[in-house]
Amino acid sequence: MPQYEPEAWRDGRPVDGEPSSREQCRLLDLLGRINYRILSGNRVYVEVGGVVYKTIYGGYWRSVFTGIEHYLLHCEQVSSAVWKEEEKMTSVDLPIAYSNGGWTTKGHSLSFILNRE
Repeated sequence: MPQYEPEAWRDGRPVDGEPSSREQCRLLDLLGRINYRILSGNRVYVEVGGVVYKTIYGGYWRSVFTGIEHYLLHCEQVSSAVWKEEEKMTSVDLPIAYSNGGWTTKGHSLSFILNRE
Protein backbone atom coordinates (compact mmCIF):
# COMPACT_ATOMS: atom_id res chain seq x y z
CA MET A 1 0.00 0.00 0.00
CA PRO A 2 1.42 3.43 -0.93
CA GLN A 3 2.56 5.66 1.89
CA TYR A 4 0.77 9.02 2.22
CA GLU A 5 3.03 11.98 1.57
CA PRO A 6 1.67 15.41 2.48
CA GLU A 7 1.70 17.88 -0.44
CA ALA A 8 3.18 15.26 -2.78
CA TRP A 9 1.33 16.92 -5.67
CA ARG A 10 3.88 19.77 -5.48
CA ASP A 11 6.64 17.41 -6.63
CA GLY A 12 5.22 17.51 -10.12
CA ARG A 13 5.56 13.75 -10.56
CA PRO A 14 3.31 12.46 -13.34
CA VAL A 15 0.94 9.57 -12.64
CA ASP A 16 0.42 6.90 -15.33
CA GLY A 17 1.65 9.01 -18.24
CA GLU A 18 -0.46 12.03 -17.30
CA PRO A 19 1.05 15.52 -17.24
CA SER A 20 2.43 16.74 -13.95
CA SER A 21 0.69 19.55 -12.11
CA ARG A 22 3.57 21.82 -13.15
CA GLU A 23 3.02 20.95 -16.84
CA GLN A 24 -0.72 21.58 -16.51
CA CYS A 25 -0.04 24.97 -14.90
CA ARG A 26 2.37 25.88 -17.69
CA LEU A 27 -0.23 25.02 -20.34
CA LEU A 28 -2.97 26.99 -18.55
CA ASP A 29 -0.57 29.92 -18.27
CA LEU A 30 0.15 29.68 -22.01
CA LEU A 31 -3.58 29.60 -22.84
CA GLY A 32 -4.08 32.64 -20.61
CA ARG A 33 -1.26 34.52 -22.35
CA ILE A 34 -2.71 33.64 -25.76
CA ASN A 35 -6.14 34.93 -24.71
CA TYR A 36 -4.59 38.10 -23.25
CA ARG A 37 -2.76 38.84 -26.51
CA ILE A 38 -5.96 38.31 -28.47
CA LEU A 39 -8.01 40.51 -26.15
CA SER A 40 -5.28 43.17 -26.38
CA GLY A 41 -5.85 43.35 -30.14
CA ASN A 42 -2.86 41.27 -31.24
CA ARG A 43 -3.04 38.19 -33.43
CA VAL A 44 -1.64 34.76 -32.60
CA TYR A 45 -0.92 32.28 -35.38
CA VAL A 46 -0.24 28.57 -34.93
CA GLU A 47 1.35 26.18 -37.40
CA VAL A 48 0.28 22.55 -37.13
CA GLY A 49 1.39 20.00 -39.70
CA GLY A 50 2.19 22.60 -42.34
CA VAL A 51 -1.14 24.42 -41.97
CA VAL A 52 -1.31 27.93 -40.47
CA TYR A 53 -4.23 28.86 -38.20
CA LYS A 54 -5.25 32.19 -36.69
CA THR A 55 -6.16 31.58 -33.04
CA ILE A 56 -9.56 32.90 -31.92
CA TYR A 57 -9.21 31.75 -28.29
CA GLY A 58 -7.62 29.12 -26.08
CA GLY A 59 -9.97 26.98 -24.04
CA TYR A 60 -10.09 24.57 -21.13
CA TRP A 61 -12.95 22.51 -19.75
CA ARG A 62 -13.35 19.56 -17.44
CA SER A 63 -16.08 16.97 -17.86
CA VAL A 64 -18.47 16.82 -14.92
CA PHE A 65 -19.22 13.18 -15.63
CA THR A 66 -15.75 11.72 -16.28
CA GLY A 67 -13.39 14.32 -14.77
CA ILE A 68 -11.32 14.33 -17.96
CA GLU A 69 -9.68 17.68 -18.70
CA HIS A 70 -9.78 19.07 -22.22
CA TYR A 71 -7.53 21.80 -23.68
CA LEU A 72 -8.02 23.34 -27.11
CA LEU A 73 -7.28 26.20 -29.45
CA HIS A 74 -10.27 27.49 -31.43
CA CYS A 75 -8.85 28.71 -34.74
CA GLU A 76 -9.57 29.79 -38.28
CA GLN A 77 -7.54 28.21 -41.06
CA VAL A 78 -5.42 30.81 -42.83
CA SER A 79 -3.45 28.62 -45.24
CA SER A 80 -3.16 24.95 -46.06
CA ALA A 81 -0.33 22.76 -47.18
CA VAL A 82 0.65 23.13 -50.83
CA TRP A 83 -0.09 19.49 -51.70
CA LYS A 84 -3.61 19.51 -50.18
CA GLU A 85 -6.80 20.61 -51.88
CA GLU A 86 -8.43 23.76 -50.52
CA GLU A 87 -11.14 22.97 -48.01
CA LYS A 88 -14.26 25.04 -47.36
CA MET A 89 -14.11 24.68 -43.56
CA THR A 90 -12.46 27.69 -41.97
CA SER A 91 -13.23 27.32 -38.26
CA VAL A 92 -11.63 24.41 -36.40
CA ASP A 93 -10.92 23.29 -32.83
CA LEU A 94 -7.40 21.99 -32.29
CA PRO A 95 -7.42 19.67 -29.26
CA ILE A 96 -4.26 19.84 -27.18
CA ALA A 97 -3.14 16.52 -25.67
CA TYR A 98 -0.22 15.43 -23.52
CA SER A 99 2.21 12.82 -24.82
CA ASN A 100 5.70 11.69 -23.89
CA GLY A 101 7.11 14.46 -26.06
CA GLY A 102 5.07 17.18 -24.38
CA TRP A 103 1.91 18.98 -25.46
CA THR A 104 0.78 18.24 -29.00
CA THR A 105 -2.21 18.83 -31.25
CA LYS A 106 -3.27 16.43 -34.00
CA GLY A 107 -0.06 14.49 -33.34
CA HIS A 108 2.17 17.48 -34.14
CA SER A 109 4.00 19.81 -31.81
CA LEU A 110 2.74 23.38 -31.76
CA SER A 111 4.68 26.14 -33.49
CA PHE A 112 3.61 29.66 -32.64
CA ILE A 113 4.15 32.40 -35.14
CA LEU A 114 4.57 35.63 -33.22
CA ASN A 115 4.42 38.96 -34.95
CA ARG A 116 4.96 42.51 -33.80
CA GLU A 117 2.47 45.14 -34.77
